[in-house]
Amino acid sequence: MTSDIVALVRHRPEISTVVDGMIAFGESLEPYDAGDGAFHLYDAGGRLTVSIETPQLVEVRGEIERLLGPETAAHVQVPVWWVEVRAAAGIPDAARIARRLADDLVHWQGGTIWPPLVAPPAKEGP
Repeated sequence: MTSDIVALVRHRPEISTVVDGMIAFGESLEPYDAGDGAFHLYDAGGRLTVSIETPQLVEVRGEIERLLGPETAAHVQVPVWWVEVRAAAGIPDAARIARRLADDLVHWQGGTIWPPLVAPPAKEGP
């Protein structure tokens, strides 16, 4: 099963710049420009690891609410760029790489990620 993450960013994202930064900081990825702003990232073994869809401009808050729910929409200012990042199923580290890419997009462009990262439950006592 794939793992989908949506980065909702304030400015038109420069995905190639973020991917180049990830590679510069040690991710073993081979990017492929899939056209129209979309990218595919392959691992060292040549397997498709992450797909980044063409960013879409969303100008109506109701669309975010309809697709991601009112809790997410309440934290998003429109207009916003919607970027879907999809981790391939069965590929080690694919979900981690997809989350890192979404986190980096939001870090540099501002915005939020869906689904939010859930903290693990706190351990009780010794």
